[in-house]
Amino acid sequence: MGKKILFYVIGISIACLGVTFILKSNAGAGPQDVVLMVLAKKSGFTFGTWVIISQGVFLLFNSFLLKKRPEFESVITMIFWGLVVDFWMEIIFYDLELFLSTPLLRWCCFLLGVLLIGIGVGIYLTPNLPRMPYDGMMVALCERFQLSLMVSRTILEITFIIIGILVGGNIGAGTIVLVLCIGTIIQFFNQLSRKIYTIS
Repeated sequence: MGKKILFYVIGISIACLGVTFILKSNAGAGPQDVVLMVLAKKSGFTFGTWVIISQGVFLLFNSFLLKKRPEFESVITMIFWGLVVDFWMEIIFYDLELFLSTPLLRWCCFLLGVLLIGIGVGIYLTPNLPRMPYDGMMVALCERFQLSLMVSRTILEITFIIIGILVGGNIGAGTIVLVLCIGTIIQFFNQLSRKIYTIS
């Protein structure tokens, strides 16, 4: 159980750091994060708070999609993720934008964030502990429609691009890069992480 928790905590921490770098880069956030940032700015709640609220909606939708009871165990993951991303964004890297003075630095920060999200999500999915409902939806689509992680994640990201545009979010070039790359990165590092998990 200790190994499971280690992969779980490390994976979420890395993924949340990646989200922070992407948002601070202002090169274009992930589709879901674009929507949450709009809600955070308009409501005054933190980004992490909106992560928790939105995941609650996904939790119920996944239950409907798979025709199972809601995975209430995921509430722990939702809260942990929301707290960790706020820790990175509001405390550790609160002023990161001040150091990203050139487009090159912003894009380096963004690309590092994309890589970290892919690594983090790939790792934390490995031990099959309660998932973030958004990632659970990715897996649910795989199970329901026999899709790969790459394809199901891409479908979700495109859906949120459309929603982001509708709510007036900042859809940048980075958003498109993220949509095209994130599914493949998650799948690669999830396969690698599973190999390491099995032999460790």
